[in-house]
Order: sequence, then C-alpha cells, then structure tokens
Amino acid sequence: MGGGDLTVPTDTTQRLAALRALMQQNEPNLDAYLVPSEDQHGSEYLAECDERRAFITGFTGSAGTAVILRDSAMLFTDGRYFLQASRQMDSNWTLMKWGLPDVPSWQEYLTKNLSAKSRIGFDPNLISIGDANDLEKDLKERESVLVPTSNLVDKVWGNDRPPRPSNEVFILEEKYSGKSSKDKIAQLREELEKKKASATVISQLDEIAWLFNLRGSDIPYNPVFFAYAAVSKSSAALFIDEKKLNKEARDALGADGVEIKPYESVVEHLQANPLCADTEKVLVGKRTSLAIISAVGKDKTIVERAPVTDSKSIKNETEIEGFRQSHIRDGAALAKYFSWLEKQLQAGATINESEGADQLEHYRKQLDLFMGLSFPTISSTGPNGAIIHYQPDPKNCDTIQKDELYLCDSGAQFKDGTTDVTRTWHFGEPKAEEVRAFTRVLQGHISIDTAIIPPETTGFTM
Repeated sequence: MGGGDLTVPTDTTQRLAALRALMQQNEPNLDAYLVPSEDQHGSEYLAECDERRAFITGFTGSAGTAVILRDSAMLFTDGRYFLQASRQMDSNWTLMKWGLPDVPSWQEYLTKNLSAKSRIGFDPNLISIGDANDLEKDLKERESVLVPTSNLVDKVWGNDRPPRPSNEVFILEEKYSGKSSKDKIAQLREELEKKKASATVISQLDEIAWLFNLRGSDIPYNPVFFAYAAVSKSSAALFIDEKKLNKEARDALGADGVEIKPYESVVEHLQANPLCADTEKVLVGKRTSLAIISAVGKDKTIVERAPVTDSKSIKNETEIEGFRQSHIRDGAALAKYFSWLEKQLQAGATINESEGADQLEHYRKQLDLFMGLSFPTISSTGPNGAIIHYQPDPKNCDTIQKDELYLCDSGAQFKDGTTDVTRTWHFGEPKAEEVRAFTRVLQGHISIDTAIIPPETTGFTM
C-alpha cells in the first residue's frame, strides 16, 4: 500500500459515526475498537477488500494501527509515514508518532491510557496470538477486557467493500523451485516430529505458496493467493476457493495427497475435526491469528517460529541461480531505461514521473519469465524522493528535471526470482549540497556494512 491522494484528506466523519453506533450497541458495548493494518493472514500487503484501516482512517501507508474511542480516534504509525499520514487524515484523527519520546505504542495506550474496566473490541481474525496474549495480560491490571466481535469496519463499509479476489492459481515448475512439493511436505513432517508436534496450521500466504509450489495474484505485486493449510503426520489439506485452481494445479495437489477444502470453512473445520489426539500438540507460527488458534484449541498449540519459515529462507541452488539470472535480466531493463531517460532529458523532452515509470515497465515486460512488478515503481524527482513509498499520480505528478536528483525504486516478479532495486541519478550538474548529501548516504551505508551488530538487534533500533 502507499498510494492514494497524498494531498487531500479523506472525510471520515460519517464512517466514524457509523462505527461508533455499532460500538455502543448493547452488544458489544465497547469503549474502544482496534483496527490493525494486517489481514487474516498477517499480510503487510493487502488485497483491496482487506484495506480496513485505510478505509476508516484515509491513511493508505502499509504500517499503522487505528484505535477508535467513543469521542476520539488515533492512528499509530512510525517515522516512515508521519508526513503521508498527516496529509491523508482529516481532523477527526490524532496522529500518534510512534518512536518519538513520550509517544506510546498502541499497545501501551490501550493498557495505560484508557479508563479502568474498559471494553476493547477487535476482530480475532486480525490479531496475532502474541498480541492478544500480551494485551490480555496487561489489561488485567486495570480490569479491562478484550471483546472479540465480527468485523465492525466491514459492516460500515457495507456493499461498497470490494469483493475478495479469485484469480487463477497455477504451478511453479520444479525447474524454478528446485524442490518438489511432495519433498517439502515430507521435510515439514520431519521438522514437526523434531519439535514433538503432530500437526501444523499455516496461515502466511507466502509460506503456503512456497510449500505447495503454487503461485497466484490475489494481492497486487505479490505472487500469492488466499488459502490456509493444515499438515499432520498422515494428511495435508489446502483451504482454498477450488475454482481458482487450474487443472494442472488441481491434479498436482491430488497426486501429492492434498485434500482441497473451502477457504471460508477453515475455522469450522478445525473446530469439528481435531488435527491430533488430545494428548498431542499442533504447532503454529507466532503470527497466527487468535481465531485460528482458538479453533485448534489454545491448550493444544505450540506457538513458536514455524518450520516453513526457516525452510523457505534457506535457498537451494536452483533458487539462488534464479535470483542471479532474474537480476541480470532486470538490470538490462534498468540500464535501458536510464539510458533512454538521460537521452530524452538531454534532448529537452518533457517526461513526468509517471511516464518514466511506465517506460521502465515497458522494458521489463519484454524480459523472459516476467510476471509483473513487485511493487509500484517509485519514480520521484527532487523533493518527492523524500516521501516514503511515493507513487506518482498519472494525472498529477511532477516533471522529471535534469537539474534535480531523481530516485527510482522499482522491482519485478519473475518465475525464477524477485528484484527490488533503488538507484539515485543526476542527469545534469549536481549542487554542492546534493553531492554532500549523496556522499553522507554512501558513508552511512559503509558504516552499517562494517558495523559489528549485536544479536537480537532490530532494524528499527539500527
């Protein structure tokens, strides 16, 4: 996410009024309502139908959590989005600049700033088990409680909410994946045995796509599809809208002994069909939703880093070579684009930011194994390069100037790999301040590259 008009705030008055009316009904009778950014799979990047926080706040950045009270509303986000959020939100909202001194996180706000005995509503499909457990523990001291509800934002959104995508799901051939789905499932079962678990439920979309060697396009710029998976010692099930699977994918799943079950039935199925005996355990990842864990049974789950997360992160030789080859091809498209752009600017042509992005995509589309962009191209001239995840509006964007810095952050999805490349150019004579700033950035990169970083250090801390 990150698109939308960055200059015109969204009027959220009626949306908030409708949400508060739902909050104040006898059931659930809420003092606060929580709206996270993520979908039911913990995804950072969303299908349009899951952009609930964007709908209720007007802020379209990819990170942030909204807290709506009966008489006020707050958005908590980090420093990447302070400028964008301040421009996109109207006066109904208070921007909580998380990371600055004396600004609490949304968790701290709920547990320390709300009145005692508050009732805080949330959709259990959208909150991870870790966040839910931490909140419940901290809220006890103030005798406040979390109240699971249906999704109230969806009710406000009503018929205007876009439908869930149902795009084709297809096989990623083993010549690109380097390992068969059958072998990956066998390896997963070995890992479960080591961890003394009898089964696992997988919610993360990238992990499901990797495990079954399937790809889709339900979320823009991401080769994933909506599904859940459950794997035990003797069975495997994929919860998916079956009509999305093309014949080759359906046949491959059948050959691997994978049952296909309706996507919307996952919670009911897990409740009615235990994955293991009462004395056995089901392993789930830390980002798994409270709804899924409640369906399995909290007392039957082991919550820790999921085995597929680790297996997916260790690339085999085929995948590594695919990354190399995809970057070589992608680099040729970038070189062609920057050469074209320089010639156009030197000849006095007028090229705006959006036209530049379109030309780069044109060159990428000519490449072998190209499947689409990996995110909207950030084609930004001058001060626009300072806006995080800037996306030029084709109808209203700046002209690329040869006497200003030009930042291009772009990437592509190929069958054999994904690219994400940022380059900063100057097509004229850079000013002394631009040279100084560029050099400082280079020095910063060198310092990070040579720094000794203690274990457990987060990127945010750095």
